[in-house]
Amino acid sequence: MPTSRPTSNDGRAAEYLDRMVGGLVSSGALVDPRWQAAFRAVPRHLFVPLFYRNDQQGSTVVDPAFGDEWLDGVYSDVHLVTTEDVRSSSTAPSLMARMLEALDLKGGEKVLEIGTGTGYNTALLSERLGADHVTSVDIDPDLIAQAQERLNLAGYAPLVVAADGTGGYPGAGPYDAVIATCRLDYIPAAWLSQLRPDGVIVTPLGAGIAVLRKTSTNDAAGAFLPASAYFMPLRHQPEPALIGDLIKLALDSSGATRPYRFDASIYTDNEARFWLDLTNPEVRTATVDGVPLFFRADGSWARLTSNQVTQGGPIDLWDAVETAHATWLTAGRPPRERYRLTVTNTSQAVFLTDQPTSTHHLKPPLE
Repeated sequence: MPTSRPTSNDGRAAEYLDRMVGGLVSSGALVDPRWQAAFRAVPRHLFVPLFYRNDQQGSTVVDPAFGDEWLDGVYSDVHLVTTEDVRSSSTAPSLMARMLEALDLKGGEKVLEIGTGTGYNTALLSERLGADHVTSVDIDPDLIAQAQERLNLAGYAPLVVAADGTGGYPGAGPYDAVIATCRLDYIPAAWLSQLRPDGVIVTPLGAGIAVLRKTSTNDAAGAFLPASAYFMPLRHQPEPALIGDLIKLALDSSGATRPYRFDASIYTDNEARFWLDLTNPEVRTATVDGVPLFFRADGSWARLTSNQVTQGGPIDLWDAVETAHATWLTAGRPPRERYRLTVTNTSQAVFLTDQPTSTHHLKPPLE
């Protein structure tokens, strides 16, 4: 537990913190009294010294100079972008609470966090378990340095390491639980190998939150929380410059054109998006001058205009998307919580228990 804690500016932060936690409790997002105490103890504003607000006037940096406007944003139940290049953000507290409670911690467990980010989630874990029970990794050394500074300011000293999250961190294992704060499309084998028997993994998977319990040496099984979840991807996605090239490719290239069966709105349907992201995890989206664009790191792309889809590259991307969406519609538009997930040494599968033909095998990400 922290040995010292800074005082908030004239008590205003404490008032906003109390309001935020009260809202989380009343909404049912924060149920466990021990997690309620942790959220009340950790001042979020120490970990979000500024955030970026986007509106019709562009991007605005909101920091302590904005006074109560800054505190109101920090202590609202919203996702906040905390770096100009969108490398880091702070997840909406209600979703953080649901993920932390899904770890099913009793006290004394050792936890590995994948994606340190601002350090706020790391601090909550440290408050709940004691900092010596928490290890957090992030691939970005700059984010690690900032998080360590903020954690020290708040009085916590967990092990925070610059490392590739897909490899976990064997040096401090084995762990009783792994929690990720970034999107994955596949469960890394290292997480299971570093997890104790009956250990728990809570991680964004596609546009959902998977909760898995280890069942044997390298096997696990579980389900998904009902809430939608859109996290920044684990840093194995195209770099920003490459994404710009892919957007230009999708916007300007010539390709095969046909009428589409489903338009871009299927990607704004929270329930449909869950299945689309699981079955076509490499697909990324963008809209340029009102034109919906879809692309993959391998150079496959699709562009939707005037009831037509134009696509090109190694695969017919929109054909694959439409096939997946049609399968989901045929299954009766099932929500996230109806799906189950199994992980073995040889395969990872998502399926509906009452519809065996719905099984989809997850594949490692594109290199």
